[in-house]
Amino acid sequence: MAEEIAMFNMLAEKVMHKAINPAYLAYCPTMDLIAVATSDEQVHVYRLSGQRVFGISGKHPESKVRGLKWKPDGQLLAVAFDTGSISLVNTHTGKPVHQTKRSKSSKARICCLGWELNFTDARGSLGLEKNVAINDILAQHAPNMVSGTLDLPTDLAFLEIEVLLPRLSTLPVGGRDDEVFGTKSSLEAVLYPSQTSSNDVADVLIECFNDGTIHISIYDFFEIGTFDIRQPLQKLEGIQFLLHDAHPYSSTHSLLASSPCNSDAWLYYVPLDLRMLSTNGRYLSLLASRSTQLYNTLRYMQQVQYQMYSEFKAAQDLPRRFIRNIEETLQEKMYCSWVHAAYHLVVTGNCYPSVKEWLVDELGERGHKRWDKAVTSGYENIRRLAHEHLLPALERFSVLASRLRGLSKFQDYTDSLGLSKLELDDLLDTVSCLQLLAHHIVIISGSELRQFVAFSAWLRQEIDTQASDSTSTTVDETSDRDSTFDYAAILEYIQGAMLHSRLIELFNIQDESDVRPQLDLSSEGRFVYQSYKKEMKTFAEDEVVGKKLPGLNWLILRLETQCNVIFNSIAAAQRRQVRIGSPILLQKSDTLHCDMKVLVEANSVNVPMTYIATTPKMLQSIGNNLKDAHHFYLLISLSVKVYKITLEVKSGISSAAALECISIQCPHEEVKDVKFVDEDMLMVALCGNCLCSRLSHDMITDTILASSRLLVLPYKNLPYQQLTEESIAKEYLEYMANAFTATLDLSDEGRIRQYVQHNFPQGLAWTPAKLEINGRKGRRILCVLAEDRLQYRVYDLDSSSSNESAAEGHVNPKEEHTPAVCPSLLITTLDLAVDDEDEYASTRQNAEQQLSQAAEVDFSGYLITLAQELANEQAQPHIRTAAGIALKNAFSAREYARLREVQQRWIQQIDPSVKKSVKGSALQTLGSKDARAGQSAGQFIASIAAIELPRNEWPELMPTLVTNVGEGELNLKQASLTTIGYICESDDSVLRESLVQHSNAILTAVVAGARKEEDSLDVRNAAITALSDCLEFVRTNFENEGERNYIMQVVCEATQSGDSRIEAGAYGCLNRIMGLYYDKMKFYMEKALYGLTIVGMKNEEEDVAKLAVEFWCTVCEEEIAIEDDNSLAQSEGSPEMRSHFAFARVATREVIPALLELLTKQDDDPGDEDYNVSRAAYQCLQLFAQAVGAEILQAVLSFVELNLKDDDWHRRDAAVSAFGAVMEGPDEKTLEQIIKTALPLLLERMHDDVVQVQDSAAYALGRVCENVSEAIDPRLQLPSLIEALFGGLASNPKMAGSCCWALMNLADRFAGEPGCQENPLSPHFQGSVTALLTVTERPEADNQLRMAAYEVLNTFVTNAANDNLPIVAKLSNVVLERLENTIPMQQQIVSVEDRITLEEVQTSLTSGVLSIIQRLETEIRPQADRIMQVLLRILSIVGSKSSVPDTVFAAVGALANALEEDFVKYMDSFVPFLYNALGNQEEPSLCAMAIGLVSDITRSLGESSQPFCDSFMNYLLNNLRSTSLSNQFKPAILQCFGDIAQAIGSHFETYLSVVAQVLQQAANVAVSPEGAYDMLDYVVSLREGIMDAWGGIVLAMKQGKAQVLSPYVQSIFHLINVVAQDHNRSEPLLRSTMGVIGDLADTFPQGEYANYYRAEWLGQLIKETRLNRDFQSRTVETARWAREQVKRQTAGAQALQMS
Repeated sequence: MAEEIAMFNMLAEKVMHKAINPAYLAYCPTMDLIAVATSDEQVHVYRLSGQRVFGISGKHPESKVRGLKWKPDGQLLAVAFDTGSISLVNTHTGKPVHQTKRSKSSKARICCLGWELNFTDARGSLGLEKNVAINDILAQHAPNMVSGTLDLPTDLAFLEIEVLLPRLSTLPVGGRDDEVFGTKSSLEAVLYPSQTSSNDVADVLIECFNDGTIHISIYDFFEIGTFDIRQPLQKLEGIQFLLHDAHPYSSTHSLLASSPCNSDAWLYYVPLDLRMLSTNGRYLSLLASRSTQLYNTLRYMQQVQYQMYSEFKAAQDLPRRFIRNIEETLQEKMYCSWVHAAYHLVVTGNCYPSVKEWLVDELGERGHKRWDKAVTSGYENIRRLAHEHLLPALERFSVLASRLRGLSKFQDYTDSLGLSKLELDDLLDTVSCLQLLAHHIVIISGSELRQFVAFSAWLRQEIDTQASDSTSTTVDETSDRDSTFDYAAILEYIQGAMLHSRLIELFNIQDESDVRPQLDLSSEGRFVYQSYKKEMKTFAEDEVVGKKLPGLNWLILRLETQCNVIFNSIAAAQRRQVRIGSPILLQKSDTLHCDMKVLVEANSVNVPMTYIATTPKMLQSIGNNLKDAHHFYLLISLSVKVYKITLEVKSGISSAAALECISIQCPHEEVKDVKFVDEDMLMVALCGNCLCSRLSHDMITDTILASSRLLVLPYKNLPYQQLTEESIAKEYLEYMANAFTATLDLSDEGRIRQYVQHNFPQGLAWTPAKLEINGRKGRRILCVLAEDRLQYRVYDLDSSSSNESAAEGHVNPKEEHTPAVCPSLLITTLDLAVDDEDEYASTRQNAEQQLSQAAEVDFSGYLITLAQELANEQAQPHIRTAAGIALKNAFSAREYARLREVQQRWIQQIDPSVKKSVKGSALQTLGSKDARAGQSAGQFIASIAAIELPRNEWPELMPTLVTNVGEGELNLKQASLTTIGYICESDDSVLRESLVQHSNAILTAVVAGARKEEDSLDVRNAAITALSDCLEFVRTNFENEGERNYIMQVVCEATQSGDSRIEAGAYGCLNRIMGLYYDKMKFYMEKALYGLTIVGMKNEEEDVAKLAVEFWCTVCEEEIAIEDDNSLAQSEGSPEMRSHFAFARVATREVIPALLELLTKQDDDPGDEDYNVSRAAYQCLQLFAQAVGAEILQAVLSFVELNLKDDDWHRRDAAVSAFGAVMEGPDEKTLEQIIKTALPLLLERMHDDVVQVQDSAAYALGRVCENVSEAIDPRLQLPSLIEALFGGLASNPKMAGSCCWALMNLADRFAGEPGCQENPLSPHFQGSVTALLTVTERPEADNQLRMAAYEVLNTFVTNAANDNLPIVAKLSNVVLERLENTIPMQQQIVSVEDRITLEEVQTSLTSGVLSIIQRLETEIRPQADRIMQVLLRILSIVGSKSSVPDTVFAAVGALANALEEDFVKYMDSFVPFLYNALGNQEEPSLCAMAIGLVSDITRSLGESSQPFCDSFMNYLLNNLRSTSLSNQFKPAILQCFGDIAQAIGSHFETYLSVVAQVLQQAANVAVSPEGAYDMLDYVVSLREGIMDAWGGIVLAMKQGKAQVLSPYVQSIFHLINVVAQDHNRSEPLLRSTMGVIGDLADTFPQGEYANYYRAEWLGQLIKETRLNRDFQSRTVETARWAREQVKRQTAGAQALQMS
């Protein structure tokens, strides 16, 4: 048997939708990310598990990707496009941090990218350790690796002074610099890039172009310059760079290039010497990094400048538009300016008529608000940008420039660095000018803002004054405020900043009125700060400056020019140190694949050796067999050539000291790719599949035919042969063919097996096309791209696995389970899954999907890995918590069916040993010191307990938890009690039944932990919580008086513990106990609970007080339910009556005052909707009113009377709320007189000064309208009530909800009888409609208010009397016009919020159209065309996920009902939308609406709907068979069958056989009596649908087609019998059943089926339905009619027999 080949462990597999370009597959050095370019020229970055992180595309649609390269530290990804541009993308944000186009030739295209890390001479002096990988070298960060004496000046030069400065803040989005500074992550990446090491590291980015030039940059953005490689390659044109590589310890970089020659391409090796890496030493990195930071800080300041200018322009534009209008008027009528008129108005108080007209009619309150907002926000933003952004940036810029100045002044490298002290001094001088200017901007913007605030207040007063009558109180009030104005500031603003802000000059904004010449500071010499300071001082003292000052724009441009001069000098100095070595010709043939590796041996420091692996291209003939005369040809490679180049440096230029080569021959297999793994190994991908067709049968081995494979060769130890100068001469090709003897022959299968490390799956389906390798030793990763370029796989090179063989059926069942999930990868995914930041929401979602994928790959391994991480005390806390939650989620689901499915995975798929291991790890974690880990372990244990305890498995669980509580440490006690609580709180009925047998153990544990003797409050709190969860299934223990007393004692003592958590939990326990064991509570209420709960309601801790209040809510709810049950039992004559102790009535005198006092504890924030103690008290007061009736009124009315006009708004609000709370419960007659007296007072509170009181008053009025509307006099009180509610609706959006609710209740209660000629609302209908339309058009109205107003409008339309129908008809024009106006808005959507707002408006307006159609009915015909036109346009533009189509379909259904057969003219245009909705199973609500609409349309059209019924039936039957739609759709579909049948009559025969079969199958669905309630309801609704379907079918076939029903009569009566025998039935089901019984009898009048009608059970069913008093009259009438039809049926049969 052949020796087993070790297989690499496959970590992940990714299948793409678009093909990957093999040339652009790049693996991140940090092993996190894989970047690929796809056939659509998009770059995608994925995690190892296949999760997409971000994507990149060119600026132009036609842009093509031409290069991908990761920065050595993995922080940036360079993406090159065929336009010659480079984007450096931050891997954390996915956004470009720098973009540039560097080639001067417009035709030049990037063909290769290189990005390597180099150490300077500080590291070059170090000896290399043997067998140290490059990535391991890069990981060494220790700054003390260089021995020697400290050099203080040098060390000071490298101090990171900048880190002591405050970090710059992000800028608002909207700048010019690609908004790169708009987010914290992108700003950090640009301004504070992470360092791979200390200052002796330089990142070198080399961009190679197809015009023979290369561009060199260091430290990401600092450009050295462009170099022409064609100079040493003098005769070569069309050069194409293939590869770049370098070693950290060598300043010589290696380039591999090809150049066309005749019909082939020659391969060259070109050394590139970057001497500045060694000559400049550590200062090169310092120089480049500080220059780059200087450049990026300048970019930051330029964006700040742009935004300051934008803010100032926005602040000036709006006021100037306002002023321009009045200026023109004043010039025409008064011959004066606005400044003069405003100054006159301030000083004299006399307002010119034109100014008054402008203030009142044109500017007004709304215009003033816009003016105030624009100017105030503009000045504030300018001041903030200058103070928080510009000044800190200048400070940082100054420090960075000073660092460079220090280098130029004190270091010996000045010449080689290219620094000039004079230029840097000049730069710092300009920075000083900018700092001075920024300070003045802050001062002036603050001063002008203060002036404007005074001016704005005065202007608002003048608007109010001029708009008011001279005798009104407004004039008096405004005159009182005159003394508070700062008139000096107002006049100063009018004369100055209003039209001529001093910031104009500081921003270099052109002012036509300023004719002064520009001050040219350059004439003052190089250093201009002193001159600028002098001029600025004159400017600051408000003195006239003879010339315009250079402003922010001028100084920033000057700074940019100076920086460019400095940067160019530095770059020029570095360019002089770049040398291009002599090129070396390697081979005179093209290569299909190649790779290059630069090494520096331990014994030859700074002497690099370059290894190059190529696969020479060969033309191979391929046919069906060797004798086939018809061949075709492929360009393939059957060999690998490895070159070893040793360099020597002469005069700073590298050249080849030795060139060696070896040829690796693989004659039977194609070489798919070659890749250097590390400093020792070369990987070769072979494939035998493509050669099989040209080999004879005996040459084809199983291995060759079966799969592709990977060889790993020790390339340094191969027997190379040195090439002489003669061998590289013209006879090179012949020499290589005949005389070359250094060959490794791999034609023999046995020899190949020595190097094979991995076999790919069998067959032709998976063939490697590209290899990409990365990672340090011990964690090397391989990415393999498939031949189809649509998928890739990721392997771990440092571990072996049997995953692939397992997939092929070769797993040894005796082997211990080894997880296929990579633990480190899984934990990294967990880390992402728990990120709570909103900006990483998509990342978190993708991480959760990865966890699901990992579970699918190897569920057992997934559980083991997570359990081990959960129990790992060394892991990070949030990772442990996430592991526990992931374990819990693996066996949890909201839907019952899904829950059972995931639980079955545990039962059927997991080996018992794995179960034991995972459960053991979880139990072990309960004792962890990390409480969160213990808590998440408890959740997981509870999810497994829900599976195993009902199956009588895991018998040791509950005893273990009980033991933990009794004997464990505090952490273990607390976690075990929490776990018990999780287990007991489950809603799973099967689990709860199984827990009954453990009730004693559970109670023992939780009561012991809850006792007052327990020292740990955390343990006691956990015990109380667990006790609350387990109360339901310990009924047996509660029946025992002794046990019950002990439990109640522990709980009551806990209410006095002093710890708010425990007290709140204890009152929560009392709530549950009262709800579960009301009949056992009389003794405890009398002894303790009355007093304890009243004391609890007064607790200062709100959580405690709320739960004490909720205790009385529970009492009231129980007693209301008991009274209802007893009333029902009494009416049915049942002797079973529940005990009613009247706890609420007894406690009324003590509890009600406490509740009323709690009503005054409202939050001061009117927008706070949180459930607080005041809301709890209100809810309890409502329940008390229902429970005790009128007995509550005296205490409540006394409180209302005392506080309704109190100075404290909290008490006024409480009084109003209390009155509204008692409107349900007391006798209506009792309430009527109270309401008549109190209504004026409530209306008065609608005008309260505090919006909370207004809101409560509106809600109280709504309660009055809802429950006691008879108390409102339609003639005397209704007008004022409507006026108050509409006034509240218009006054404040905060009370819109309450006002609208009250108005809807009012409209419903005063609507009168349906179809009445007039009702109490008639006189107010026109005004109400007008007011509501006005509210919806208010500019300041938010969408919530607008939607509420439309809802009220719809209610008024629905309840309109006949005398108001003309108004409704006119309203239709308004609503339709508004709906039409929303259609163009679809093109203006720029955000999700815009889309939601528009859809809400469209939904509200469409609902209005629906209400109008339903109210006008047939009178809507004149508007029908317009309605359908706008509805169809909306359907054509809204998105697939929109909620608007639901409402549109409802409106279409109403229109179809109104038009009946006339609706057919719209069907051709509408049915495509209807078909689409019927087939849209991904949107269930829309699909359900469409099903109902089919019923509406077919009923309306009748037989005219027949042409559309084929499609309707197909869609309905498909939906019926669908597994993605829930069962709730099926009854509606069956009912729809009946509607279609009734509409098209006998034409339904076409569908009868199929539909009948469906109905018969559906009739067999049944459920056991103890089944779930939702299943019982579903069966009833399903039978309703079946009966409705049969009813429609019977009526359809009644005329002339009755005999086709004969085969189905028996099954119909079988279903009727099932309904009769099943007591689980509804009134609609019985009504439909009666209809079917009668219709069948009427269809067969001759008594053909009299035998069925004589059945005793049938008569009994009809009798029960007919005599049921609770049924509606139409149900009873249908039963009576069915009885008559039965009589005729049986009588007809007898007559037929007698004849």
